[in-house]
This record gives sequence, structure tokens and C-alpha cells, in this order.
Amino acid sequence: MTGTIPTHWRIRVITLLARILGEAIPTRSSPDPATIRRLIVIKPASLGDVILASPAVATLRRAFPNTHLTLATGQWSLPAARGIPGVDDIQDLGTFGTPGRFGVRDLPVAVARLRAGRHDLAIVLDRSPLVAVAPLLAGIPHRAGIDSAGRGFAHTIRIPWTRRIHEADLYQSVAHAATSRSAVALTASEAQLAFRPTPDATAIADRLWGDAGLDDRADATRTAPVVVVHAGGASNPGMTMAAKRWPADRFATVIRTLIDRGVRVVLVGHTSDAQIVADVRRALAPSGAAPSLLPGTGIIDLSGDADLATLAALIGRADAYLGNDSVPLHLAVAMGTPAVAIYGPTDPRVYGPWGPEGGTYAGKGIAIVDPGACSQARAFRPGPLDACPGCRCIDRVDTSTVTNAVLNLLGQ
Repeated sequence: MTGTIPTHWRIRVITLLARILGEAIPTRSSPDPATIRRLIVIKPASLGDVILASPAVATLRRAFPNTHLTLATGQWSLPAARGIPGVDDIQDLGTFGTPGRFGVRDLPVAVARLRAGRHDLAIVLDRSPLVAVAPLLAGIPHRAGIDSAGRGFAHTIRIPWTRRIHEADLYQSVAHAATSRSAVALTASEAQLAFRPTPDATAIADRLWGDAGLDDRADATRTAPVVVVHAGGASNPGMTMAAKRWPADRFATVIRTLIDRGVRVVLVGHTSDAQIVADVRRALAPSGAAPSLLPGTGIIDLSGDADLATLAALIGRADAYLGNDSVPLHLAVAMGTPAVAIYGPTDPRVYGPWGPEGGTYAGKGIAIVDPGACSQARAFRPGPLDACPGCRCIDRVDTSTVTNAVLNLLGQ
């Protein structure tokens, strides 16, 4: 016997306590916009989820045009937060709210930081009860957020998470509930992901694009379409999920076909994707050749050369994007680049290329998942992702389906 509480019992105890506390903390209607001078959106993790929160931020910005709007996120997710339009200030939460990286001992510091902002309204786009309680302890009078199995007990406006819904739509529902008294109507620009690379990042992307011999996207004389491919991802503080990565040799098979059709391919990736990119390159090289890219192949390797903002600018120049369920996919959608994404343990109905209310990103986003994947078979249940044991459901996706999807976006 050890002193460790089994996970299922821990979840039950937390749920019971949260529901009891929820009965003691009153809810109220949305605030009068005229009384909100300062508001804070709390989205600690992860990079992709911060980008999925951009439509909610746009809704809040439009409903509270004269309000100071702060976006609070974890240290790892700051690069994503810096590209979200409509934000006046960014607050670094450190590791608070990052799965697997924080606990009760981190709560006092987070509360102090929130209290210092003297906010009138908090929008909590997180399911953790610790993250939910922080604005309450900081004295923020109006608090709207997700209520997952009672864990949103500290919110004055609670949005139940009781059905399968895209994350961006869930975040938007919180923003809509908090702005229900606003007379300002939703606009089309709020119904899309948004990310703005900095001028410096755009300049770096211009240089990388030019050094690689690629045409400028705005140049009508581009002689061949360009597809950006990201074979890695699925790595965040607190969670690395290799089951979300389609095999490198299959990416290589698709790339070969694209090259044969006259497409130029740009490989991208974080430094943590170095091994995966090397595996793709090795699969592309002739038998016995070194795993470096050969001249004249139509393939350019820009992996490791770009931070998040520069990566967004690069993807924005491409004619199409191909990758796994990872942050560059959402950057592609935010930058208006047609995208193909491959899924296995995660559900594209929740994390796919986003269009409002289950839309398809204006017909430019293709999510590929096998009907037999665990993400499609399991029933909805609040809580963390529950993939099948040793999940490799993503391997069910074949190369011809992916190739055809990319060519379809390119009009070939």
C-alpha cells in the first residue's frame, strides 16, 4: 500500500467537492458593458488552444471596445498570445495552468498577479478547478468560464461542457454569455481564427522564402504551387502524444507524389521535431544516400529556422498546408492557407480546421480520420483525452487519401 490516491477516486472527490462549492457560490447574469473597465482572458495552455481562443477574444474586443483587455497565458504559450489581435496586454502565468506543471502551491502567486490587474471581468477558457478559483480569490467580481463536471464552480457565469463541441466554439460560447447585454452584433471577422505575425517575423520569412528560391505568394508568375509540410508536433509541456503523429515514411510517400506533380514542398518544424524531419528526409533519400536533401528535388527544409510568428508568416505564403493535429494547422487556418490535417486519437470535430458552428473553414480545411479510430468510436465524456491503449489509430489513414486531399486543395 502507498499513500497515493487512485486517479479515479481523486477525480470523484474533486467532482463532489466542486459541486458542493458550486451550490455555495451564486451565479449572476452578464455584466453591463459600461461597468467593465478592465477584463482578462485566462487561457494558460497550449499554443494551439490559444489560437483557437482568438475568435472569443475578437468577440470580447468588439463588445467592450473601450475596455483594457489582457490575455493571460503560460510561459510556453506566450508566442501564440503575442499574435492574437485585439489584446492590449499579455500576462505571463508561468507554469500556472500548464497540465502536469502546476499545483495548489502555485495558486497564491497566480492570485496575486490577477489581483494586481484590478480586473472587473475574467473569462476563463480552462477546465481546471484551480484555474477557475484563482479569479475568485483575486476578487474579480464577474467570472465567466467553462464548467466541466462542476469544476467551474467559482464562475458567476458557467458554460456547461456536456457535449462534443469544437474548442473554438466552446470558447466562443463563454464570450457570448459574458457579452449577452452588449448591443454589438457578431461580425464575420470574429468567426475565424486570427494570428498576426510581427513585422520582424514577416521580414525573416521573406528572407527565408527568397533564399529558398520560392516565388512571392502575391506574385502571379509563381511557376509551381508550394505546400508546407509539418510532420511533427504533438509536444507541449506536460504532454507529448506521439500517437498524434502520422508515420514519417507516409509523409515521404505523399511528398514524392506531390513533387512528381510539379509541387514544391517546404518542410517546417520546431527544434523538437528534428528527429521526425530527419526521418522524413531519410525516407525521401535514395537507398544508401545520406539523409540530406538533394538539390533539384523540389524540397526545401526550413525546419528549426523559424519561431512561431515566422512559421505563421511562412505558412501564410504557401498554397496549401499538410500536417498532424498540432499548432501549425491552426496557424494555417488563421493565415488563410488551405489545410489538410491527419487525425487519430484526437477528434477533428473538436480540434479540426475550424469554421464557426461546426463549419469547414470556408471549404478550405480537410480533416482526415479513419471511421474506426478511437476518437470516432468513444462516447463523449468530460475529462482528459482517453485514447485507446497504445493508440496508433492514425496509422489507419492511407497515403492516397492524404495525397488526393492536398491535390484537391491545389485544384489538381
